[in-house]
Amino acid sequence: MEILAVYPREPEIPVRAQMPPLGMLWVGGELRRAGHGVEFIDQQVDAREPARVAEELRPPLALVGGTSHSRFASFEIASRIKEVSPETVVVYGGPHATFTAGDTLQHVPAIDIIVRGEGEETCRGLAEWAASGRRPEDLLEIKGLSYRDDGKVINNPPRPLISDLDALGPPARELVPMGRYRMGLDFIDVRATSVITARGCPVACTFCSAAAMFGRTYRVRAATTVVDEIENLISNGGVRGIKIIDSTFTQSRRHVRAFCAAMVKRGINIPWECEIRIGTVDKSLLEEMRVAGCFCIGVGVESGSQRVQDECIRKEVSLSRAVETFRFAREAGLLVKAFFTLGHPGETYEEAKETNRFIWRNRKYFRFVTHYPGVKVYPGTYVAQYVREKKLLPKDFTWSAPYRNSANERLFRGVDDVPILIQERLGLKELRRLRIAFVRMRLSSPRFVAEKLKAIFKAGVAGKYFEIVKKGLFGRRH
Repeated sequence: MEILAVYPREPEIPVRAQMPPLGMLWVGGELRRAGHGVEFIDQQVDAREPARVAEELRPPLALVGGTSHSRFASFEIASRIKEVSPETVVVYGGPHATFTAGDTLQHVPAIDIIVRGEGEETCRGLAEWAASGRRPEDLLEIKGLSYRDDGKVINNPPRPLISDLDALGPPARELVPMGRYRMGLDFIDVRATSVITARGCPVACTFCSAAAMFGRTYRVRAATTVVDEIENLISNGGVRGIKIIDSTFTQSRRHVRAFCAAMVKRGINIPWECEIRIGTVDKSLLEEMRVAGCFCIGVGVESGSQRVQDECIRKEVSLSRAVETFRFAREAGLLVKAFFTLGHPGETYEEAKETNRFIWRNRKYFRFVTHYPGVKVYPGTYVAQYVREKKLLPKDFTWSAPYRNSANERLFRGVDDVPILIQERLGLKELRRLRIAFVRMRLSSPRFVAEKLKAIFKAGVAGKYFEIVKKGLFGRRH
């Protein structure tokens, strides 16, 4: 049985940040192991029109992925496939689909089924269902599905998390043209790709859906399995850098040390970066990572107010430990990217100002700072629940209806389709003021200005970037 799989392109993501959709490639690998053919179109690097391919293949199943940012592209893909191949069962999956299943099925008729949570075993069950006659009553036996039955949305029981990630094998990267991705590493001009070594996050931050999607149990792949994958990417894929995109790579010290030891033992000498969690590393572990090739760590600090950390984000992070981690990283020879977000539920303007002050006090440790005023509202998060309870979104808002986040213009960002949290005590005016104060702070650093301009022109987005700045300065005032 030939199955069509499509991943949409997100226009906001620059070429150097585009990475293979590893989640869908794991699903594709499971389907192939079950004996099915998979025709995979990643629109980031594949110009083929999914509807035209569907018209030729007439596949019994079409799997459509995507995120909250690309949801309307996913809906359009589903609609066009359904137009040319009405008999194809269109299946939508991923984090956005998981947490908007009812909304999507009620408003997007082209989507027949939604896969909630991890998709490998559920999609394998769907393929068996399709191959055995597609009897509607048999869908009840497949855990992790949502679908319509006589106009009513049915939510089957959730599927248990996959306990043994190594049983999946590596993502089936051979399904996509790996040579067309142009992903790079920050600060190092090498061809890179992404790798996932674990799933799950024990800490459910209010703005993130990772724990809800992949569980709070931290599940790791064997270090040897991950390093086998990296060796293959180097030998057969021409990769010269790795970006580990786990939510929290350093959650398990044993896992990190095993990975580093395997990299050193095999003599793999390529740069790699990862995101760490404050409180899970010390100087000796960071030094081991550096010896194994790590050159840069990302640290999600989010706020410079301890109350906001504890009560508004629930991140379980100590700011004093954060500063200690920055110092350890510098002493170990690692670059630090620090991520900050302003406007968390219940945060005040004065507390948000503490974040700007925290950045200024610790600026000597940071090679790069992400400063994001206006917390994104993603389904499956506490923030999404909060905005509903506080009635901070339009009354008629649904994830399936057109929406444009024009507030972004006033914050010097491009307009997109995902709302941000605008609250009474920390509204758009205050967020804009905080953003301008941060920009002034950064402009006082000649190195920052030079690196920013270099990155803009290298990415070929100078016109787009300066248009955003112009709209931020002179655009609409509401």
